[in-house]
Amino acid sequence: MTDAQIFAQLHKLTPADAVAYLQKRGQLAVTYGWQDLWHEEHARQFTISRLTRADLLSSLQEMITKSVDGNLGRRDFERDAQKLLTDAGWWGTKEVIDPATGEILKTRFDAQRLKLIFDTNTRNAYAAGQWERAQRTKFTHPYGRIISKDDGRVRPEHRAWHNITLPLDHVFWLTHWCPNGWKCRCRIVLVSKAEYERGLTPTGAPMKKDAPDIIWRDWLNRRTGEVQRVPAGIDPGFGYNAGRAREAALQRLVQNKLTTLDAPLGAALWQSVQAELAATQLAECQAMVARVSSDKRANGQMLLVHTVDAQTQQALAAQGVRLDNAAVLLRDTEVMHALRDSKVARGAAVPENVLADLPNHLPGAAVYLDTVNNTLVYAMSLPGQVGKVVVRVNYSEKGRLGAERMKITANHVATAGIIQASDLLAARYVRMK
Repeated sequence: MTDAQIFAQLHKLTPADAVAYLQKRGQLAVTYGWQDLWHEEHARQFTISRLTRADLLSSLQEMITKSVDGNLGRRDFERDAQKLLTDAGWWGTKEVIDPATGEILKTRFDAQRLKLIFDTNTRNAYAAGQWERAQRTKFTHPYGRIISKDDGRVRPEHRAWHNITLPLDHVFWLTHWCPNGWKCRCRIVLVSKAEYERGLTPTGAPMKKDAPDIIWRDWLNRRTGEVQRVPAGIDPGFGYNAGRAREAALQRLVQNKLTTLDAPLGAALWQSVQAELAATQLAECQAMVARVSSDKRANGQMLLVHTVDAQTQQALAAQGVRLDNAAVLLRDTEVMHALRDSKVARGAAVPENVLADLPNHLPGAAVYLDTVNNTLVYAMSLPGQVGKVVVRVNYSEKGRLGAERMKITANHVATAGIIQASDLLAARYVRMK
């Protein structure tokens, strides 16, 4: 049995799901540092740092896919890859020129490098495939449990995560779905409802049913100069769920597209993809709010949390307000403002769980046009009170969409808080929906 097949068996996963993940990575990318592709970009693109020939990238990708499919073992891959690179003059040390800087960079292909390439790609493929499988079976097995190695080589943080057992929809899995670093040997097993209720693992050890606090640290990406936030215990570049990467990438694509389409077309586009992307949209919003709440910091991350529907657009047009596009974006900067301590202390803050679930709350909210400030006010019915989300229309805001910083004109959430229902009866508020 090959190493790839052994790894698949450990995860109780047929290679087909992993192969499908590798085949989805249809784009080849020439990069000059492993930092050049970040998180979900790996779901769409295959790269090997500083390997600048597309034909060699394509051949190596095909070999890895065959290995995961069971047609090659790691030794076969290493043998064939070494011959390929030797024949092409790429075995050993090679110099390449970074076109962005003109700098001469050195790269080395040897047996150790091939082993790392093979292990990293196959383990990510199986992790992505397992996530796909988990979504198909979560009616009977709705939980995941981390199993770490119990030896002297395991990272302390990974040992602490051993037996953490959480619902598959928990935001923890957005950043902690194994592998969580280079050469990480942790894995995840799916847990049934009955097993979870018993609360014991097959070894008799108790399950840890509470998610640990995620501590974020600054990490400087020396390729881009950008300071990024990375969860403690996770190597930079691994703090994402490879299985959700395709949906996250599609979410980014739709998000970008919505900001360029006329509002009616944008609303129609979202309606056509909502069923596929709603869960990802909600999970990303929950993750952002959780990060800001624990970290007390913002980096300008922007997310699509709502799309103004056709009915509201028509009512706005009747009031002389025409939207440039239908996208409603939320920045973590505004989340931090909404959750600030002074606002919470005087009871004026929207509960954190409501902010985290905005993609669920906004579609059913009553919508008003504030004719004084030319903003939209979404009024949400909450237990014992009314929550409001104020949205600037046709407003330009700077922030991050994925890894890219840009200025986007859309409809941006300005603030959120509590409002008296009677206040909405004032003449300045005109009901849109």
